[in-house]
Amino acid sequence: ILGLYFTIKYTFTYIYPFLIALLVSFLINPVVTFIVEKLKVPRPFATLIVLSGFMTFFFTSFALIITELIRSTTDLAEKIPVYFQNVITFLDDMFHTSILPFYHKIMSFFSTLNPSQQEAIDHNIQELSNHIASSGASLLKDILLFIPEFITALPQSLTTFIIIVIATFLITNDWDRIMEWIQNKLPSKIDRASKEMLNHLKRSLFGFLKAQSTLVLISGLIIYIGLLLLDINHAITITLFAIMSDLLPLVGTGLIFIPWIIYLFLTAHYSLTIGLTILYMVTIVARQILEPKILSNHMGLNPLLALITLFISIQLWGVTGIVLTPFIMIILSAAYRTGITAFIWKFIKG
Repeated sequence: ILGLYFTIKYTFTYIYPFLIALLVSFLINPVVTFIVEKLKVPRPFATLIVLSGFMTFFFTSFALIITELIRSTTDLAEKIPVYFQNVITFLDDMFHTSILPFYHKIMSFFSTLNPSQQEAIDHNIQELSNHIASSGASLLKDILLFIPEFITALPQSLTTFIIIVIATFLITNDWDRIMEWIQNKLPSKIDRASKEMLNHLKRSLFGFLKAQSTLVLISGLIIYIGLLLLDINHAITITLFAIMSDLLPLVGTGLIFIPWIIYLFLTAHYSLTIGLTILYMVTIVARQILEPKILSNHMGLNPLLALITLFISIQLWGVTGIVLTPFIMIILSAAYRTGITAFIWKFIKG
């Protein structure tokens, strides 16, 4: 296990296209096998059909989403000056009504301090200004450097994508021979245990993907209905952004709703602020209530065990632990249900 871990860790940069191809092959192989058995067609032809269908579905969905985003962002670009002007007006009013009087009070207090105290305050303010300026310059430099790096990476990304597609076709086409070769190299006990664990992993992995898809669809449906009830334009586009942010660990739909709610509050749109806040809270509560139940139903995991594993993963790996937790739970559950943990414990005891 340690050898496999360090091998993957230090060679991942060079082998990740083939790992992705292996995962895609693992997902589409049952469909390819079904077509071969039912339609009696050659396996290369069935592999080509399934892979082409998978890529067509992916690119069609991607094109539809991009088209909707372009249409909506074009409309939004026309309204941004108005929104920006509203923010500027609000900040200007706040400056004259709150900040400027507070500034005069500070200056009055500042003039009562002795010279050494005034010099210390000036020094700290100057250091803070220099830090902000250097941070802003570094951020702008990173953004400007990212553009040529991104453009340079495009040909390499295209090459990597082509390699992934070819590798997926070759692995799926030779799946049975690859599995037979692996089985011949493994001892009989490990072969039986690995088969059982692989079958359980397959069921659990598909269950996890189904559970996550169910949760995302429920959240998206709640958000879309809520946006329609609030009579907000481009509800579909906003829902798509919310769904994409919902897939991000720890951040979730708050990435969309929190800045939006703050803006509406600052611009005195209080009724819409209340409506969006209620919608955001309903979405969060619904997901928190449904997530443990749906995950346990689809993956066969105890909700308390899932919570304990999540906490330990966060303590060990931070935010990354949130992403790793489902896969750790799937592996542990598969090892327990297939008797591998009992076999290892007996081996340790001798």
